[in-house]
Amino acid sequence: MCRDRALALFMAGTLGVPAVAHAQTVLYEDDFETTPVTGWTVNNTAFDADYSRFLGRFDDSPTQTSRSFAVPAGTDRVEIEFDFYRFDSWDNTATWGFDRLQVDIDGTQRFSLPFESDQPARSGVSGNVDWSHVPLGPAVNNAFNLTDQPWYRDQKHRFVLTVDGPGPTLDLTLRTFLNQGGNDESGGFDNVKVTAFVNPVITADKTVAIEDGASNPAYATPGNRAVYTIAVSNTGGAANADSIVLVDALPGEVTLDTSVPVSFTDTSVPPSGLSCCTAAQVDYSDTTSGAPVFGYTPIGPLDPAVTHIRITPSGALRDSVTDPTSVAFSFETRIR
Repeated sequence: MCRDRALALFMAGTLGVPAVAHAQTVLYEDDFETTPVTGWTVNNTAFDADYSRFLGRFDDSPTQTSRSFAVPAGTDRVEIEFDFYRFDSWDNTATWGFDRLQVDIDGTQRFSLPFESDQPARSGVSGNVDWSHVPLGPAVNNAFNLTDQPWYRDQKHRFVLTVDGPGPTLDLTLRTFLNQGGNDESGGFDNVKVTAFVNPVITADKTVAIEDGASNPAYATPGNRAVYTIAVSNTGGAANADSIVLVDALPGEVTLDTSVPVSFTDTSVPPSGLSCCTAAQVDYSDTTSGAPVFGYTPIGPLDPAVTHIRITPSGALRDSVTDPTSVAFSFETRIR
């Protein structure tokens, strides 16, 4: 391994930055079918044959419920999904009241929405939160107040909120602003899911071992081998498929030995998701200045014109939710 100043002359190279993808970690998921429900500031549940069991109902009392979620380090965004059930006579007039559904994230109101009897989809942005909802069918009279006010209609909506750059905790508050009780208007929440999307955290550590022709440790003298190993690890989320690129600029003191195939070692458990290194996944450049241009074909196994080697493994480097990933790429050179 490279440990002294003399051998440091033989170190060079860069790791191509992968396109970003993310590990998906479900922080919370509940359909409220199992009772008792815990963790919310108001844990009431209600049941209707057309809606199953859900969190609620919320009207003029109680009006809201909250819950906090611990966010993993390195999280790029958090996605919050839930079904909202609007029951009966929500109004949006000065005469009958301005009934609203409000959602707060981290103590800040992100939207406060009225609901028509047949409410179409809407979307918006509030700070670092994108939100949208779509109806899950037309408004119909199928829950609670079925006989007293048959003209009251109910509707299901699916909400999705994306919180960019969250902190270490995320606080969610679901709130109804209604001026009457559940015998006239109410709401409920169901199928809540909170998912964190974690960035990949990829590092590369390059080492070199000097060996003689019999693979014994040796001095950095002409003719001996300099075997380079680039260890790549990921301690975060997944990387996009075919996005890892290793580019190494060869020091002037060595010549690449193309007669020895580039080797690939995967010590990850479970496997990393990468595979390498066929001839199509290794190519060369003879560029002496500026950005390397690849596609050069070496003349003989020891061509001093080769200035760079590029390794492009295939597959998607998996996330490290279970265990960190660890792979290594090795290639040989000859000391001039």
